[in-house]
Amino acid sequence: MTGPLDADVVVLTSRFAPERDGGYAVAVLSRLLALHSAGVRHPLLLTLDVGSPRDRERAVAYAHAHGVPAGSFTLRNLFDEVVRDPRRLRAQARPGGRTPGVAYRELRDDHGALVVSLPVVADAAWHLSEANVVIHGGEGDRVLPGFAALYVAWLSHVADDLRAAAGDAERRLVVICESRQIGETLGRWCDPRVRIVHTVHNSHLAHPFDAAAPVRDEGWRRWLDALDGFDLVLWPTRAQAREVDERFPHRVRFATVPSAILPRRAARVASCRRDDVVVMACRLVEQKRIDLAIRAWEEVVRERPGARLEIYGDGPLREHLRTMVRERGLQGAIRLRGHDDDVRAAIERARVFLSTSAFEGQGLAIVEALSAGVPVVSTDVRYGPAEVIGDGGILVPAGDVAGIAAGVVSLLGDDDQWERASAEARRSATRFRPEVVGARLREELDAVLARPAGRLCALAGA
Repeated sequence: MTGPLDADVVVLTSRFAPERDGGYAVAVLSRLLALHSAGVRHPLLLTLDVGSPRDRERAVAYAHAHGVPAGSFTLRNLFDEVVRDPRRLRAQARPGGRTPGVAYRELRDDHGALVVSLPVVADAAWHLSEANVVIHGGEGDRVLPGFAALYVAWLSHVADDLRAAAGDAERRLVVICESRQIGETLGRWCDPRVRIVHTVHNSHLAHPFDAAAPVRDEGWRRWLDALDGFDLVLWPTRAQAREVDERFPHRVRFATVPSAILPRRAARVASCRRDDVVVMACRLVEQKRIDLAIRAWEEVVRERPGARLEIYGDGPLREHLRTMVRERGLQGAIRLRGHDDDVRAAIERARVFLSTSAFEGQGLAIVEALSAGVPVVSTDVRYGPAEVIGDGGILVPAGDVAGIAAGVVSLLGDDDQWERASAEARRSATRFRPEVVGARLREELDAVLARPAGRLCALAGA
């Protein structure tokens, strides 16, 4: 890696809402940090949600508070810009009005004037609908045929702004797309100066989550069918990249670039915790199978009556899990701590980190624990734990309640084993340092820029 990247870079996401999106938002932060480490000068973070400028300010403050250097990126939002000045989009639109039979959401400016009407499509594939997006104005309404046309029109303006700032009409742009829904809408963007790099955040598999399992949903099926609409796909683990490569036909290049660890504010003080505190940090959703941890805890406290499980995170299963704890009489041993902006400090104070997921993408919280020297007990699921943990913890078969309990008890009760696992955890985590991940990302960005836009070659050959 030598010198600045010979292109501008934008990170494109449906939204950036750390308080709501957990690991997804952390992965986006990680991407910004890796780009900074890779010598990418001032990337843009582009968001496509309807919110308030105050929401964006809080999100940027969160990024800076969690290690992304102040001034290292700029956040721009589609609807903030369109409501403020719709003229550039109007110039790309055609005369027209609302699509009959479709409900609309109205966006107004600070003076109450109607600026944009967005179709409300009650379908998981709403982003592919061609219902008109209406841009209002004194010279008559104009329309763009659906969200895909809206997104590409705005992204084209962003690209023009960057080229104008660089004084180079041919300057290239790398778009790192973090959202599959948004990625699906970019097929019509045929600018040869653009490279579309798509990232992956989670498993594509449904139950039983093995290599031959069905694809999770129709959205994943569409995205896998559209792989050749991208110039590069970045997978968080080698295993997922390999299995998709073997199973789904494609010509686009695959690479493995994981998410980086966000910087730690201070080194972990205690090398070996004596109190029996085990921490989980995750959304309270079915994927995370927290019910297994609760069931395992009945066995843990029989062996170690003082053991405590602290579960950080929120989600729709909170009350169900609370009921499980109460019915088993574990109120004194298990606490649902809810959302905490400083969950990393809780991980650092723990003796063991526990993950009982049915599937993962990479396992960002696992990497966090490893980097703090906290050994991990995890179910051995696709994808991530086996690739990430190494000797820094214990893997147990998916769904094995007795195995989960035995792994936890083993690390709580054996100081020598804990010390070895803690040292290995730190070693395992070095692969996810920002400078290591940034160097890997830079290699892939240089490579994709060295070739013609592969998605356009695929389109021409279709």
